[in-house]
Amino acid sequence: MKLKYDIAIHEVADKFVALAKNGETEEVEKVFTLNETGAIILRALTGGANTQAIVSQLLAEYDVTPQEAEAEVNAFINMLTENGIA
Repeated sequence: MKLKYDIAIHEVADKFVALAKNGETEEVEKVFTLNETGAIILRALTGGANTQAIVSQLLAEYDVTPQEAEAEVNAFINMLTENGIA
Protein backbone atom coordinates (compact mmCIF):
# COMPACT_ATOMS: atom_id res chain seq x y z
CA MET A 1 0.00 0.00 0.00
CA LYS A 2 1.28 3.43 -0.91
CA LEU A 3 0.77 6.24 1.57
CA LYS A 4 0.17 9.78 0.29
CA TYR A 5 2.38 11.31 2.98
CA ASP A 6 5.70 10.77 4.63
CA ILE A 7 4.82 9.62 8.13
CA ALA A 8 6.76 10.28 11.33
CA ILE A 9 5.61 8.52 14.50
CA HIS A 10 6.63 9.80 17.92
CA GLU A 11 5.90 8.37 21.35
CA VAL A 12 4.75 11.06 23.77
CA ALA A 13 3.69 10.24 27.33
CA ASP A 14 2.74 6.63 26.54
CA LYS A 15 0.79 7.70 23.44
CA PHE A 16 1.77 7.72 19.81
CA VAL A 17 1.46 10.79 17.59
CA ALA A 18 1.75 10.50 13.84
CA LEU A 19 2.69 13.43 11.65
CA ALA A 20 1.75 13.24 7.99
CA LYS A 21 4.19 15.42 6.08
CA ASN A 22 4.06 16.56 2.50
CA GLY A 23 6.97 14.81 0.79
CA GLU A 24 7.89 17.85 -1.28
CA THR A 25 7.58 20.68 1.22
CA GLU A 26 8.07 18.71 4.47
CA GLU A 27 5.11 20.64 5.93
CA VAL A 28 3.00 18.74 8.42
CA GLU A 29 -0.46 18.48 6.91
CA LYS A 30 -2.15 16.06 9.30
CA VAL A 31 -1.60 15.06 12.92
CA PHE A 32 -3.30 12.13 14.59
CA THR A 33 -2.92 9.93 17.63
CA LEU A 34 -2.52 6.18 17.63
CA ASN A 35 -2.72 3.35 20.08
CA GLU A 36 0.12 0.83 20.22
CA THR A 37 -1.48 -1.44 17.62
CA GLY A 38 -2.03 1.47 15.25
CA ALA A 39 1.60 2.50 15.64
CA ILE A 40 2.76 -1.04 14.80
CA ILE A 41 0.53 -1.16 11.72
CA LEU A 42 1.51 2.30 10.49
CA ARG A 43 5.23 1.68 11.00
CA ALA A 44 4.91 -1.55 9.04
CA LEU A 45 3.04 0.20 6.23
CA THR A 46 5.65 2.95 6.00
CA GLY A 47 8.27 0.22 5.77
CA GLY A 48 6.48 -1.32 2.79
CA ALA A 49 4.97 -4.36 4.53
CA ASN A 50 1.92 -5.97 3.02
CA THR A 51 -1.25 -6.91 4.92
CA GLN A 52 -0.20 -10.50 5.55
CA ALA A 53 3.16 -9.46 6.97
CA ILE A 54 1.44 -7.01 9.32
CA VAL A 55 -1.07 -9.67 10.40
CA SER A 56 1.85 -12.00 11.16
CA GLN A 57 3.51 -9.27 13.22
CA LEU A 58 0.33 -8.68 15.23
CA LEU A 59 -0.03 -12.42 15.84
CA ALA A 60 3.51 -12.49 17.23
CA GLU A 61 2.87 -9.46 19.48
CA TYR A 62 -0.67 -10.12 20.76
CA ASP A 63 -2.89 -12.99 21.81
CA VAL A 64 -5.39 -12.67 18.95
CA THR A 65 -6.72 -14.92 16.23
CA PRO A 66 -5.63 -14.48 12.62
CA GLN A 67 -9.14 -13.24 11.82
CA GLU A 68 -8.99 -10.60 14.57
CA ALA A 69 -5.57 -9.42 13.45
CA GLU A 70 -6.65 -9.22 9.81
CA ALA A 71 -9.83 -7.33 10.74
CA GLU A 72 -7.76 -4.84 12.79
CA VAL A 73 -5.32 -4.26 9.91
CA ASN A 74 -8.13 -3.84 7.38
CA ALA A 75 -10.02 -1.43 9.65
CA PHE A 76 -6.87 0.64 10.13
CA ILE A 77 -6.17 0.76 6.40
CA ASN A 78 -9.79 1.82 5.79
CA MET A 79 -9.38 4.61 8.36
CA LEU A 80 -6.23 5.80 6.56
CA THR A 81 -8.08 5.77 3.23
CA GLU A 82 -11.11 7.61 4.63
CA ASN A 83 -8.82 10.31 6.05
CA GLY A 84 -6.90 10.78 2.79
CA ILE A 85 -3.64 9.33 4.10
CA ALA A 86 -3.61 6.23 1.90
